[in-house]
Amino acid sequence: MTETERPSRYFVLHFRLLRFLGLGWWHQPDEENTENFPSWYLYYSIATQVIWVAGFVGLETIDPFVGKKDLDRFMFSLSFVITHNLTLIKLCIFFFRNAQIQAIVRTLEIEMYDYYQNEDKNRKTVRFSKIMTGSFLFFGWMTIGNTNVYGTIQDIKWKAIVANLNDTSERPFRTLPQPIYIPWNYQKDSSFIPTFVLETVGLLWTGHIVMTIDTFIASVILHMSSQFEILHEAITTAYDRTMGTLRQGLHHDAVNVPGGESSAIDIDDNSEKIVQSFFSKEEIETALQNTFRVCFKQHQVLINCVELFSRTYSYGFMTQLLSSMAAICVVMVQVSQDASSFKSVKLVTSLAFFVAMIIQLAIQCFTGNELTLQAERISDAVMQCKWERIPPRQRRLLLMMMMRAQRPLRLTAAGFTHMDNACFLAIMKAAYSYYAVLSQKDEKENTI
Repeated sequence: MTETERPSRYFVLHFRLLRFLGLGWWHQPDEENTENFPSWYLYYSIATQVIWVAGFVGLETIDPFVGKKDLDRFMFSLSFVITHNLTLIKLCIFFFRNAQIQAIVRTLEIEMYDYYQNEDKNRKTVRFSKIMTGSFLFFGWMTIGNTNVYGTIQDIKWKAIVANLNDTSERPFRTLPQPIYIPWNYQKDSSFIPTFVLETVGLLWTGHIVMTIDTFIASVILHMSSQFEILHEAITTAYDRTMGTLRQGLHHDAVNVPGGESSAIDIDDNSEKIVQSFFSKEEIETALQNTFRVCFKQHQVLINCVELFSRTYSYGFMTQLLSSMAAICVVMVQVSQDASSFKSVKLVTSLAFFVAMIIQLAIQCFTGNELTLQAERISDAVMQCKWERIPPRQRRLLLMMMMRAQRPLRLTAAGFTHMDNACFLAIMKAAYSYYAVLSQKDEKENTI
């Protein structure tokens, strides 16, 4: 396989989106450039973050607490407020830990090719990451689209009601698709349409920031998991690969094995015998030592990469858990209310947002769990690498790899919990418990 055939630019879609969204001038690792905010881009970044993030999220945050709100509108608004406000912590990480994240990407995409690699596995991981990202972005568009459809239908109903009113009748309040505080009067078409567009763009901008960050983090974890799978393969095949490499260095006629046997010998079955016939014991031991030393270094590079990633994004995981638990709980209340009153369009919007919140949490917990499992499997690879044929003095590296692999390599949320399947189930159980309490409280209030 030639150098040009290897997969490159694993995160090109994410980097382009992050650039466009104003989160830094993200460079591909092969560009050898880590400049973050060059010249004019700094002003572009400031403008986008002030207008579409600080401005939109700020108005969104004010809305639930200004004026009298019914519970239905309050809960719907609160779900977005929780998600978008806590996402600001993720933004800070991407702004101020840009260099660390780019270093992690460089390790996965460039530095790992100094060691054993499986091109097909890397290519499949890149393809799966793109599918996951595209699917989540599409689902996000559907969620935001449902919100706008609901708002449009409500506005059509508002116009129908207004058309039947007398000039002296009091008009009902005209609402926007997404609950947001607007400091100017937007009841007339001349101001309502620009306000509608402003809100839609703000919702799309903040939504894409959330979706891009989450899918990028999940993709990084997937690539780290894939590298541990490749390392597993490297260790398992290390002995045979060493014998095969030595065998290929021999002349094509050098196939005679002591004992008089001479024939077209199958390389897989007899490479070891052939190599032992033409190489000294010391030469074979040196070759094996070099092979396993490379595997040991590859293991250390991967561990350092995961640990750097865990330190860099630790508070991002904590943010994800807090926002998911609160938002899922709030949206569950909203969904139950919409279902009980058969608000079909609103129910679709609430369900879409509910599923989006679950997927947002699941992709990080499930990929984190997979990373831990693949890292632990390195100890199995050591047991399968024909270690009994290796000189005893060279087994120390294998023992060190096995001992390190048996210490779980986990991603943590600021040290409070691990990002794995158990964490996902715990968050879902906690969200349901809070939902049950809120539902009982609401039922008691209605009874009174």
